[in-house]
Amino acid sequence: MKRYEYKVIDTGKYLERELNELGAQGWHVVGVTTKKQLLIAPPQAIILMREVHARDAVDAPASLVHASA
Repeated sequence: MKRYEYKVIDTGKYLERELNELGAQGWHVVGVTTKKQLLIAPPQAIILMREVHARDAVDAPASLVHASA
């Protein structure tokens, strides 16, 4: 079973630079929200996800979700 973690970031002044840095760390954009779509996310938030590899799973953050491939 593959394991994934997610991150929600707010759109801001340095969004392009932040997305480039996160992309280099293996994060992929999987969605964009607006205030009406998701109450826990700030307006115009970007949702990112990346696969957690076995070596990273030891210190797994609370944002881990499980998915079947």
